[in-house]
Amino acid sequence: MNAREKDKTAMSQPAGDVGANPTLSQALASLVRAYGAEYIFTLTGAPQNALIEMQNRENVRVVLGHSERSALAMADAYARVTGKPTFGIVQYGPGATYLPASIIDAYWASSPLIALSGTTSTVTRYRYEYQELEQVSMFPSMTKWAGELPQPERIGDVLRTAVRSAVSGVPGPVYLGIPSDWFGKRLALTPDLYAEPAFMKVATLRVAPLAPDVERAIALLSSAEKPVLLAGGGVILSEAWAELTALAEALNIPVVTSMAGKGSIADVHPLSVGASGRYSRKVANEVLRDADFCLAVGTRLSSMGTDVFKYPRKGTRIVHVDLDPSSLGRTYREELSMIGDARIALAMLQEAAEAGRVDGSRWAAWTKEVQGRVAAWLVDLKRESCDPLFEGKLNPYHLMHLIDQYVVGDDLIVADTGYMAAWAVTVLQQKEPGRNTLRAAGSLGWAFPAAFGAKLAVGSKRRVFGLTGDGGLGYHIGDLETALRLKIPVVQIVLNNSSLAFEYHVQKYVNKEMCPEASEFLDVSYSDVARAYGCHGERVTAPEQFIPALRRAEESGKPAIIDVVVSRELPPPVTRYEAAGLRKI
Repeated sequence: MNAREKDKTAMSQPAGDVGANPTLSQALASLVRAYGAEYIFTLTGAPQNALIEMQNRENVRVVLGHSERSALAMADAYARVTGKPTFGIVQYGPGATYLPASIIDAYWASSPLIALSGTTSTVTRYRYEYQELEQVSMFPSMTKWAGELPQPERIGDVLRTAVRSAVSGVPGPVYLGIPSDWFGKRLALTPDLYAEPAFMKVATLRVAPLAPDVERAIALLSSAEKPVLLAGGGVILSEAWAELTALAEALNIPVVTSMAGKGSIADVHPLSVGASGRYSRKVANEVLRDADFCLAVGTRLSSMGTDVFKYPRKGTRIVHVDLDPSSLGRTYREELSMIGDARIALAMLQEAAEAGRVDGSRWAAWTKEVQGRVAAWLVDLKRESCDPLFEGKLNPYHLMHLIDQYVVGDDLIVADTGYMAAWAVTVLQQKEPGRNTLRAAGSLGWAFPAAFGAKLAVGSKRRVFGLTGDGGLGYHIGDLETALRLKIPVVQIVLNNSSLAFEYHVQKYVNKEMCPEASEFLDVSYSDVARAYGCHGERVTAPEQFIPALRRAEESGKPAIIDVVVSRELPPPVTRYEAAGLRKI
């Protein structure tokens, strides 16, 4: 029996003994600890007594950020890495209004983030209280569940409802507001304070597709001439990369991933093609375009992942497996739609393929053709990467090549949205399958604090590297102090081109009219900023400086910024620039 199965059969996890009539803060702190929380992420004003209980009596370490958004981004990354419900708490009013920017990224990424906040005191509510705001209505569109605690004594069952929603099915964030005058209130009744073992982590309860549907899927696949397996973020959430790789090998068919599905198969695997969509390898889009059959597992077949529904082409025969029934048939006409957990579905598909004696050799010619295309793409990538400089500054393709040389199999890359996500997902070669690449799902600035949260999740076992631009860095650079204070030794690699490069390229190549006031920054030495905080900082202006700088940053044992001055003229592989001839790979 594995650990997950043991969890399912275990008794409920009791909270710590807080006596017959605890305060709400004591009850909340004991519940948070019962869910296995090691950290509580915050920038707080009001719920100080809850934090005191967590830090001083429940051994839940307070992580104090420099903004509510950065604190919750740390919590979000921690949740993505561990799969555990992860708690953040902020004050009511303005504090709560800063939550949406972080909650929405957790929502897009299916992350089990538990966002708590104070709400206006029940005594002064509707009486022009300082910072009064009706908060709960802000959150339903970006959470799986949102509500306000109706009675202090119901903290146990309401928090369990929130956590259950966050980790079950397709995971996602939840929001719970707690009236600020209740935190110090003694409860009239002793609440039921326990955590439910079945909801201590995502994917502990798994849904299997119907066996006849699995058999039909294999029958449909058997009639294909050019099949492809498309793996999405559901494969990563389900930790199903071994099953995905095994099925691909058993069938001998190519694997394309969505951006969120990176890591479903190692990039260096012979059957791996790479990521498709808007931020993609050109070869991956072309293989999806030419396939006549697509087995899509754990993906929403979103606009981003298909480049506005171009890849696969309309008319491609699609078998779609996803845990979210609302995603099935939503963007493509599907030959067969199946509800199911990715790990179970992939194992059942392999079993059905073996039982039906599906011979993967029938697709040998197609697979060999795809492998030839991937090999040609890698040659093109090498060509783009070979010149260290472009117009006197570092070529970002060459920088990615240097990063690839330095990182090892289980290193974790945390990338920002926009260009950083494109570089990380399409160009960096993930050498082992698994959750080794985290990316902002849409909120610029997320990656910088998220890298610190990810490092807290993995501890000393794995190295964590942040990947951001100078535009993204500006959001949360104050959290260098957070990382220094809490001794979180993450190396942040900053691609500094003194601009919002995406906007710069859109102006130059799409609008064909420049507006530097809307895209360009001053040349700032962020390495100097890091050193001013007491962190390690180095500026890199030549390619031979980069890897030695990384080594020194790691040896320092401090949070570090490697400020790499790169050319702003070279965009990563983004489909938007194909018409302008900028997209070469």
